Amino acid sequence: MSDNTTSRRSPSIRDRGPVVDFNGVCKKLAGRQILDGLSFQVRRGENFVIIGYSGTGKSVTLRNMVGLMKPDAGSIRIEGDEITTMNERELETMRRRFGVLFQSGALIAWLTVEENVELPLQEHTRMSRKRRAEVVRDKLELVNLWQDRAKYPAEISGGMKKRAGLARAIALDPEIVLYDEPTSGLDPVIAHEIDNLIIALRNKLGMTQIIVTHDMQSAYAIADRIGMFYHGRMIQMGSPEEIRTSEVPEVRHFITGGTEGAVSRRSVTAILTGRAPGAQSMRSEAAIAEKVLADARKEDTPAEEPAPQQEEKTA
Repeated sequence: MSDNTTSRRSPSIRDRGPVVDFNGVCKKLAGRQILDGLSFQVRRGENFVIIGYSGTGKSVTLRNMVGLMKPDAGSIRIEGDEITTMNERELETMRRRFGVLFQSGALIAWLTVEENVELPLQEHTRMSRKRRAEVVRDKLELVNLWQDRAKYPAEISGGMKKRAGLARAIALDPEIVLYDEPTSGLDPVIAHEIDNLIIALRNKLGMTQIIVTHDMQSAYAIADRIGMFYHGRMIQMGSPEEIRTSEVPEVRHFITGGTEGAVSRRSVTAILTGRAPGAQSMRSEAAIAEKVLADARKEDTPAEEPAPQQEEKTA
């Protein structure tokens, strides 16, 4: 694929209705508020990128989106259908609208690339073997892996595993594709290839795609819109340029890798401890934050020279 695919944007996306609609969604886990009145929409045929610090609710949002979790409050509509009131059979049917690319690719080790892609067709359709073979070939050619179809996951690179996982995710021609860190662990060249594949799926097949990533270069390249999660809410949504030039302190802090902007004391604690905001008590948050500030003051204050010792007087 040519490099210019990264600059194409569909002009009609703004006018399309929402495929995914979260309205006031709340979710607590282990007594901690993960989602706190989360509201956003994803339009049909757009690439919607979700960014945010670890522990801000991105993965929980995806689980609620496909009905693996049920929110405590709020509404979630997929293609206009309210999923929070669906029974398990209805949820299973709804989930077939989704394809998911997991961070690792999640290929089955004892199946070839071709067999991995064929698996959802065997489990969820009544296609003939001949028709399944045609679909598998189409998907593998789309991700440039047809020549490697007979290889096992252990015999291919990380980037090839991502592409094979993507071929499997779209085997059933889903309406919505979810990506969990699609460029994580890849070198810049391979990451760029994955970005171009995501853009091609939108441009060629019109798929609605929701991408969770910490890779801002990738986010700017593939997104029609970017939304940033913070403490269980979407604090800003906009075009890549609007996010790149954001003046929201938390957004600037995230997109610049902490060199600009600022975050709350709770988030400073979470970043330093590796624990999600709210996972520790307010008392421990305050203690850690005070220690951080004290350490910073020590670094900024020049060390005092030792006072000269007075000579002992001799009698």
